Amino acid sequence: MDNKKNFYLIIGLILLLLITIPFLTRKKVKIHAFSNKIALIKIYGEIEDPTETLRLLNTYNDMSVVKAIIIRINSPGGGVSASQEIYKQIKKIRAKGKKVIVSMGDLGASGAYYIASAADKIYANPGTITGSIGVLINYLNAKKLLDKIGVEFVTVKSGKFKDTGTFSRESTEKEKELLNKLITDVLNQFVDDIIDERCDKLAEAAGIKTKDKNKKVQQVKEYMLAKIADGRILTGKEAKSLGLIDEIGNIDDAIEDAANMIGIKGRPLVITEKKRTSFFSWVNSRLDNLKVVEKDRFAIKFLLK
Repeated sequence: MDNKKNFYLIIGLILLLLITIPFLTRKKVKIHAFSNKIALIKIYGEIEDPTETLRLLNTYNDMSVVKAIIIRINSPGGGVSASQEIYKQIKKIRAKGKKVIVSMGDLGASGAYYIASAADKIYANPGTITGSIGVLINYLNAKKLLDKIGVEFVTVKSGKFKDTGTFSRESTEKEKELLNKLITDVLNQFVDDIIDERCDKLAEAAGIKTKDKNKKVQQVKEYMLAKIADGRILTGKEAKSLGLIDEIGNIDDAIEDAANMIGIKGRPLVITEKKRTSFFSWVNSRLDNLKVVEKDRFAIKFLLK
C-alpha cells in the first residue's frame, strides 16, 4: 500500500514540475523606461501561420521604448496570405513612426523576400539566396498509378472546377487555364507590393529616368516581370545590383544602422522574446513530426524553384 502511495506521489511531483518549469525558467527582460530600444524578431523556416510573428510585431509596436525592429530572416518563403499579412503589418508599424530593418541570413527568398520588401531597409550577405519572385502551385497526379493497381475514385461535385487539383485524374485544359489565371493574379500582387515600396530604387537600378510617377511604376513593373520576377534565385550581391536590397552586411551591421536611425550612440540594447517551451508544445511537435495533423490537399506557396 505504501509503495502505491509513493508511486502516485512521484507521478504527481513529475506532473507539477512539467507544469511549473516553463514559468520558473522564463526570462524577463528589464526595460528602462526612458531609453530607446531595438527589438529583434526571427522568421525562420517555411512561412505558414503568421500568428506568432504578428503577435511579436504588435507587442513591440505597443512598446514606446522600442523605436526600431530588426527582422532576421532565414526562410525559403511559404504561403501567399501568410506573407501578405506580415508585409501589411510591417507597413502599418512603419506608418506609426517605428523603423523596421530586415537582415537576411542564408536564405530570404520568395515569400520571405515579400515580407522583407516592406521594411525601411534590407540587409543581405553577398551569398544570401534571395529573389525567387514567383508563384508555384504543387499537386500530385497519380492517375497512371491508380490505373495500374485498379483503383477508381468516384467524385460527386457541385461544379466542374470543385475538384481542381485532385490526384486521381489529369487536369483539364480549362482547369490549367484557371490555375494559370490564379498564378498570374497572385504574381501581380507580389510585384505590385514590391514596387509600392521600392519603385525608386528599382528604377535607379534599371536606368529608368522618367519623372512621371505612373510611367515610372509601369516601366518598373515591365522591367520586373521581364528581368527579375520569373522565379529565378539571386545572390545578395546580384540582388543589390538589381535594386532588390539596400546594403550588403550582416545582422550586426543592420543593428548598428538601426541604432543610428533612432539616435542611439554606442552599442544598442537589443531585446527579444525567448521562445516558450513546455511539455505540451513538445508533445505537439512530436505529433506533427509523425504527421498526425492533417495537411491541406494542396496549397499555393512561394517556394524556391
